[in-house]
Amino acid sequence: MSPSYADTIKLVEDNYFHWEFSMGMKLARKGLLPQIFKPEYDQRSDRSTAEWKTNDLKALGVIAGDVSLTYQVHIRGALTAADAWTLLEEQFNRKTLKNRLIVTKKLNNFKMELGIRFANHAG
Repeated sequence: MSPSYADTIKLVEDNYFHWEFSMGMKLARKGLLPQIFKPEYDQRSDRSTAEWKTNDLKALGVIAGDVSLTYQVHIRGALTAADAWTLLEEQFNRKTLKNRLIVTKKLNNFKMELGIRFANHAG
């Protein structure tokens, strides 16, 4: 029995890694994973064919359909499924340089007032 629409995982602010895995599996089941991750053994496939473009639009639609409306703004400019995937990864993946800089800035601005217990400051 196939999963219902209600069982799909929408990307929201705090579930990127869970969504990423589920989306990868969903694309794989539909045969659309090569639109995102081009296998090393398939470097010669032609991305200009009508079939590739059709599958790419399908993959882009699947990805966009499982992103909450709040975050679809991040992929509106994407022309390919791989572009949308990369844009979302850059936005949500905490390992990116942008997110490292944000965390570093927050850490540098983390100041505690004199006489306040750390538990009260952090909580």
